[in-house]
Amino acid sequence: MRELFEPNSVAVVGAAREPNKVGHVILKNLIEDGFQGPIYPVNPKAEEILGLKCYPSLTAVPGDVELVVIVTPAKFVNGVMEEAGKRGIKAAIVISAGFKEAGKEGAVLEAEMSAIAKLYGMRVLGPNCLGLISTHHKMNATFTATFPSEGGVAISSQSGAICSVLLDWAAGTNMGFSKFVSVGNKMDIEESYLLEYFRNDDETKVIGMYIEAIDRGKDFLEQAKLTTRTKPIIALKAGRTATGAKAASSHTGALSGSDRVYDAALQKVGIIRVKTMEELFDLLTVFSSMPLPKDDRVAIVTNAGGLGVMAADALADSGLTLASLRPETLEKLKNRLPPAANLYNPVDVIGDADADRYEAAIQIVMEDENVSSILALMAPTDLVDIPSVARTVGGFAGSSKPIVTAFVGGEGLKEAVSILRRSGVPNYESPDRAAHALGSMLRYKADMAPSTGPIEVFDGDKAMVRAILDKVRSEDRLQLTEGEGKGILSAYGIFVPGEGLARTEEEAVQLANSIGYPVVLKVESPDIAHKTDVGGVVVNMRTDEEVRLNFQLIRSRAAAKLPNARIDGVTVEKMFSGREVIVGMVRDEQFGPVMTVGLGGIFVEILKDVTQTIAPITRSDASRMIRSIKAYPILTGARGRRPADVKALEDVILRMAQIALDFPEISEFEINPVMVGDEGAGAGAVDALVTIRRERA
Repeated sequence: MRELFEPNSVAVVGAAREPNKVGHVILKNLIEDGFQGPIYPVNPKAEEILGLKCYPSLTAVPGDVELVVIVTPAKFVNGVMEEAGKRGIKAAIVISAGFKEAGKEGAVLEAEMSAIAKLYGMRVLGPNCLGLISTHHKMNATFTATFPSEGGVAISSQSGAICSVLLDWAAGTNMGFSKFVSVGNKMDIEESYLLEYFRNDDETKVIGMYIEAIDRGKDFLEQAKLTTRTKPIIALKAGRTATGAKAASSHTGALSGSDRVYDAALQKVGIIRVKTMEELFDLLTVFSSMPLPKDDRVAIVTNAGGLGVMAADALADSGLTLASLRPETLEKLKNRLPPAANLYNPVDVIGDADADRYEAAIQIVMEDENVSSILALMAPTDLVDIPSVARTVGGFAGSSKPIVTAFVGGEGLKEAVSILRRSGVPNYESPDRAAHALGSMLRYKADMAPSTGPIEVFDGDKAMVRAILDKVRSEDRLQLTEGEGKGILSAYGIFVPGEGLARTEEEAVQLANSIGYPVVLKVESPDIAHKTDVGGVVVNMRTDEEVRLNFQLIRSRAAAKLPNARIDGVTVEKMFSGREVIVGMVRDEQFGPVMTVGLGGIFVEILKDVTQTIAPITRSDASRMIRSIKAYPILTGARGRRPADVKALEDVILRMAQIALDFPEISEFEINPVMVGDEGAGAGAVDALVTIRRERA
């Protein structure tokens, strides 16, 4: 990766004489933006390009070459790669398009290129990419003429167009970049490699990413987890409706669309996900220019009371609070501000506040130990010199506490906003955006620490589970019966209420008496995923007659709804009361087991009160999931009820996660519901829905 980002020499194969060609623009950028090492244009039809001697082939280049930039038509690229490999070149940027993005023939060419790269031990960026910029190394190996200023922001983008947008936006701000990478088709170098490099790059302080899809999910999460402990990652994940987790036979599967899985994955490793370009710009600005706040206490300084009220609401929405100013702070403000000013937070310096008054108010609140961040607001007024105020506020850019501004208006504020940007103080068009930026910094700080506690390991009967799965596969089934699913749960120590399978009325009555009333009856069929939908569940039966009557009723309802379903009988189960929670798992192709926890029951897909994360998980992860659902107060004892046995629910989640990790062929596993009893009473799985892959993983 050193040869890619900091090469001592560069060859451009496909360098062109015509100014409108990509090969010409890249060569020109390398020269004009100050690359310090030798640059070798390669073009068999030219003697000289842009004042540099041109060579007919890469083999003919006399000096050492550390990086080759390839801009030839796709059909010639692999020949150049062979030449590069034989010369011992270890890094290549393939700008050329016409590979897997172009169809089958292109995919074959790309596969051949990958084989060549592996044979010679080459790192390859692209193909089909914009290229790479390394500002501190004065290298612009792209075909965009914009060369950003040096700074601490590294950008990785799967879209060349988005790269251009970001570069154009940065040109109008004071933001500086360390690295700018267009990954293209990601044949070799992709996000996980870049995160590892950026994490160890002293010039990079903040990482921004535009992602459409992640190809090596587990590697990406591992590198991201290590990186976010020291550097923030802000990711714009596009394609939010793309196909991801495809399974949908369970409620969990239906709730685990691609976007929800990405949310869970990015959140687990501390990546800040944004959904708009505007939000990406906002957060890159504040993270690259301001220190992290100590805590959530913010002081507002404003020249307009209405803006102050709006900002206070926005802070609350972003998880921040108004700081309570210390008595000595109030006294200092009283001595420096006019009588009409409001001394309490928000501090209103009133409409005629000039630069001196703003400076005094901001300095005083910044010195208050109760204040961790400052939000300075300005409404346009003809009473003061607004650019002068901006210069004064900009002077606080190097403070130990973060300060952001919202100079709200239009034409009359352009000069002031430009001054703030040049000074390094982030300015936002509204108090809401400014508050969101501060709140994002605080959330990142809270997420920086890794999950506490070890991954607990439970002694499961793997042989029993393997026997169940092999039996299902031998019968050419993918769906397990409820009894088989509960067998897996029991093998891992998850409590299942007493039950048995009855094939006749009398067997059902005998089981009910043996188990003890009250009981539940459920149709048993590998072809019926959701028994309630076919009238296949009856609860709270307390007499033999009720059991007899409902035994026949359940079978007839199921047969009427699904005449081709195989019905093995009726399960008689001990009635277990408690609060209904869903615990489920869907295996994602990239990230592995996605765990789901939420309010359970038949309306879970409608209410969608669920949270998700990626296994493996710690007990603190399980606790966080439970606490994050809106229905959590139901578990803690709302309306005078006794608290539920939350620890027993945590155990169910952890044991389910281990089942998923131990048996990769299980694609879906759902308990809906887990009945969570009162504190100390435990939790029981009263249903189990399991789907496996056709081939063992």
